[in-house]
Amino acid sequence: MKSLLLTTLILSLSSAVGAQTDDMVKAHDAIEHAGQFAMVCGVIASAKYLKDSKGAPTYLNFDKPYPDHEFSAIIFGKNRKNFKLQPETLTGYKACVYGKVRVYKGKAQIELVKEDQLSVKPPKK
Repeated sequence: MKSLLLTTLILSLSSAVGAQTDDMVKAHDAIEHAGQFAMVCGVIASAKYLKDSKGAPTYLNFDKPYPDHEFSAIIFGKNRKNFKLQPETLTGYKACVYGKVRVYKGKAQIELVKEDQLSVKPPKK
C-alpha cells in the first residue's frame, strides 16, 4: 500500500513539474500569452519602488530597463508585506514569475501578490 501511495505521489509531482515547464515563457514572448497563466522568466534589468505614486507599486522590468522593457512584474504597496526581500534590490537577478499575464499600455505584465510567485537567482560575481 505504501508503494502504491509513493508511486502516485511521484507521478503527481512529475505532472506538476511538467506542467510548469510547459508554461515557461521568455519575457519578450509574454505578450503572446495575455489572458493565460504562465511562468515568465528573464533577467531583471531595472527595478523601482514608487512609494509616493498611486498604489505604491514596485516594478520589476525584465530583459531591458524601463521604458524599453517588454514585460514587467508589479507588486502593489499593499502586497509588499508578503515579500521578505525588497524587490527593488533585484536588478541583475535571473527571475521567474508566475501568474496571469495581462497587457497594460501595450506591455505584458504579471501582478505579484505573494512571494511564492517569484523565484530569483543572484547574478554571478
